[in-house]
Amino acid sequence: MKLLIRIRAAVINGLRELQANKVRSLLSMSGIILGVASLVAMVTVVQGMVGNFRQFVDAMGGIEKITVEKQALPKEQEHLAELSEGLTMRDVEQIKATIPIVRYVSPEARVGFEKLVWEGREVNTMINGVTPDYLPVAKRWVDPSQGRFISDLDILHKTDVCVLGSSIVAELFPPNIDPLGKVIRVKGKRFVVIGLLNNIEAQGMEIRSASGKGKGGGGMWRWRNSGVYIPISTATSKFNGNDRLSGLGLQVASGDDLNYAVEQVERTLLQTHNGLKDFTLTTNEQTLEDFRKTEVAFKLSLGGVAGISLFVGGIGIMNVMLASINERIREIGVRKAVGARGSDLFLQFLSEAAVISVLGGLIGLAVSMGIVSIMNYVLMQAVPTGVVSKFDWIIMLQGLSFSVVVGLIAGVYPAIRAASLDPIEALRHE
Repeated sequence: MKLLIRIRAAVINGLRELQANKVRSLLSMSGIILGVASLVAMVTVVQGMVGNFRQFVDAMGGIEKITVEKQALPKEQEHLAELSEGLTMRDVEQIKATIPIVRYVSPEARVGFEKLVWEGREVNTMINGVTPDYLPVAKRWVDPSQGRFISDLDILHKTDVCVLGSSIVAELFPPNIDPLGKVIRVKGKRFVVIGLLNNIEAQGMEIRSASGKGKGGGGMWRWRNSGVYIPISTATSKFNGNDRLSGLGLQVASGDDLNYAVEQVERTLLQTHNGLKDFTLTTNEQTLEDFRKTEVAFKLSLGGVAGISLFVGGIGIMNVMLASINERIREIGVRKAVGARGSDLFLQFLSEAAVISVLGGLIGLAVSMGIVSIMNYVLMQAVPTGVVSKFDWIIMLQGLSFSVVVGLIAGVYPAIRAASLDPIEALRHE
C-alpha cells in the first residue's frame, strides 16, 4: 500500500515536471512517438497485406490447387524438341485414371484475345476452352449468377455455346437486355450465351461500401470476370485445330495430400510425355510460402527502422532526465536533507521517465491510426476488393508496452544518479 502511494506521488510529480517543461518534454518523447507509430503501423499494414494475399490465393483456387503449364525443354533434352507434344487431353485422362487423390482436373485451351460482336457492339476479351471441372478448381470467383456453366454434353457434342463474365456483359449489351439466349459472333462463328459469371465488380463495390471507402470498379479482380468460356472440345476443334492445351488446373482432396499429389502428377506426365520434361508444376502453397518470406523480410526491415526510432527516443528521454537532474540538484539535496531516501528519488525520476514514455506511446498510437487510415484509403482506391488493414488492440498494447520498457530502461541511469547524489554536495551546488 505504501509503495502504491509512493508511486502515485512520483507519477504526479512527473506530470507536473512535464507541464512545467512542455516543449522540452515533447521533444524528448518525439522519438518514442515516431517509433511506436512506425512499429504499430508497420505490423498492422503487413497483417493486412497477408490477409489480402491469402484472399488472393483462395480466389486462385486455394492451397489445394496444382497448376500445370507447358515449358521449354531443359538443355539436355533440347535435341528432342520435335518429339514434344506439350499438354494434351491424353494427360487429362491419364491423371484421372491413375491419381485418385486428384479430385478435379480442369484442362484449358486458350483461343486467344478475340473480338466479340453483337448487333454492331464490339468488345475484345480472352476466350478460353474449359470443362465443367473449371468451376470447382477455380473456386468461388466463378459461379454462374444466371444460366449455367459448360456441361459434359457441351464437351461431347462440341456445341457452340459460351459463358460470359459480367464485365463483358456490361460492355457488350445495353442494361435493359438479358444476354441469356442471345447469339454473339466470335471470328465469324455464332455462339449462344448460356450463362453469366458472378459479378466480382459488384462484390467489390459492396465490400467498399461496407467499409466506408466509397465506390469504384473491381480493381485487380476485374480481369477475373472479363473472360469468355466455351467448351474445350469446341476450342480445340473449331479454333486451335489440335488437342494441345494451354495448361491444367488440378485440385486435390486435401492440402495434406498436396506434396504427394505433385510427385504423382509429375511422374505420370513424364510417363505420358516419354520422359520429356516439357511441363512445369506450381502450387499456391509455394506462392504463399514465398510471400511469407517476403512478409518476414518486411517485418525485419521495417521493425528495424521502428526499433532505431525507439532507441533514439530512449536516448532523448535519458538526455532530458540528466538535464533535469542537473537543474534540480539543490532540490534533490534539500529533499535528502529533510529525510528523503535514495529509493524515493530513484522512484521519482524513474516515474518521470515512465510518464514521458507512456504519453509518447499514446500519441504514437494515435499517429499510427492516422497513418493506417491514410494507407487504407490509398489501397482501397487501387484494390477495391482487397482486405484493409484493421487495428488489433493486442498489437497496439504491445507497441505501448515496448515504448514503456524503452522509457524505463532509459530512465534507470538518471534515476540512479539522482539517488546517489551526496546531499551536502548537492546543497553547495549553485
